[in-house]
Amino acid sequence: MTPWELILTMLRRWPVVLAGLLCTGALAFVLTSGDDVYWSRTEVVFLAPTSRVNPNSLSAPSEDLIITAGAVAKMVTGPDATLKYASPDANLVGIGVRDGWSVRLPDYGGQWAPHFNRQVLVVEVVAPDRESAVARQQELVDRIAQELDALQRNAGVAPVNDITVTVNPETSTVYEVGGSKVRTLAMTAVLGGGATLAVIVLLEYRARRRGTPIPREFSAIA
Repeated sequence: MTPWELILTMLRRWPVVLAGLLCTGALAFVLTSGDDVYWSRTEVVFLAPTSRVNPNSLSAPSEDLIITAGAVAKMVTGPDATLKYASPDANLVGIGVRDGWSVRLPDYGGQWAPHFNRQVLVVEVVAPDRESAVARQQELVDRIAQELDALQRNAGVAPVNDITVTVNPETSTVYEVGGSKVRTLAMTAVLGGGATLAVIVLLEYRARRRGTPIPREFSAIA
């Protein structure tokens, strides 16, 4: 089919072209009408109690601290199963969350077995505005500290032996996350236009196989 024949076919099958334009326009509106979101990530580090023997609470990872961090994470998030991502660096925005939060102990294991080697909890928040993201993150950090304190008080731990937490970094950056509307519109137009042309060509091919005559006004032009 030559370009001129394609143009004539599009004119003849204008209802298909109109339907394609409407569907493409509706899809473009949906894809570009979503507002940007705000995302932040920080780490809550669990610290061993210092002593004369252990003056540096960050000197080495401790299995006890890692277990405690995992227990606290469960207390904050609840009993539901924790999703395992392909990479510990995966974030909420990357998996499609537009409004929510997560508190997790990073898993550096592979497909067959988990592996936890850091006494930290990764705190992520996604919110529709910057203020909500900051407030939600602070609430989660405070909740972690409260659950840790309750866990140690219920276990009868002497305050001098308390595990403590610190936030790293102390002030987290909140990022505005959103796609390029220009690229979204361009790609939608390409895909919508291609799908419309494919339908027109398919209908024309089937009509020619059946021997359907072309309307007189278009055959005269051709």
